[in-house]
Amino acid sequence: MRKNSAKIALAITTMSIMLTALACSKIANLLTFNLSMQTESFNITIPVTTDTGSMSVSATTSYNVDSFIKASTAGQLGASNIKSVKLSSVVLTLNNANAGNNFQNFSAVDLAFSSNANSNPYTISVASNPDNYSSALSIPIDSTVDLSTYLGNEFSYSVSGKLRKATTQELNCAVTVTFSLTVKG
Repeated sequence: MRKNSAKIALAITTMSIMLTALACSKIANLLTFNLSMQTESFNITIPVTTDTGSMSVSATTSYNVDSFIKASTAGQLGASNIKSVKLSSVVLTLNNANAGNNFQNFSAVDLAFSSNANSNPYTISVASNPDNYSSALSIPIDSTVDLSTYLGNEFSYSVSGKLRKATTQELNCAVTVTFSLTVKG
């Protein structure tokens, strides 16, 4: 009789473990996370300009998207679970702006980015920058565009612009790009 009771207890325990594992798997498949991801802010140096032509500077940064998602979802999901990627904000900040050298010097500004996953540059612009003093510039974004194909681990950025008036000093510009990710199990 004891042998049968032990077999029944073992069978019940095994079934409980299997049902728990199945339930956890189904729960993981139902998980959806909306994550705000800011790739590494980086600095670019805008050189002194002596005319009002165009200028362009570039930078490349690395960011481990898979590790970010795993850390944000307690290890439940990773980069393979990305369902959509959209821009949330792009902000350029001049750390050494002054009255004669700031975003007022620029009549237009573009930011283009690509990645090791998609080398075709995606560009956003301020086509008509106001003629007012500003040390920070928020570039308008289209938050409906899905940029999932751009999500790699290495990001290349190019900042370019048309100058309204020349600059007399190098400008130290911090670039901050924030994405909104939806990941689902």
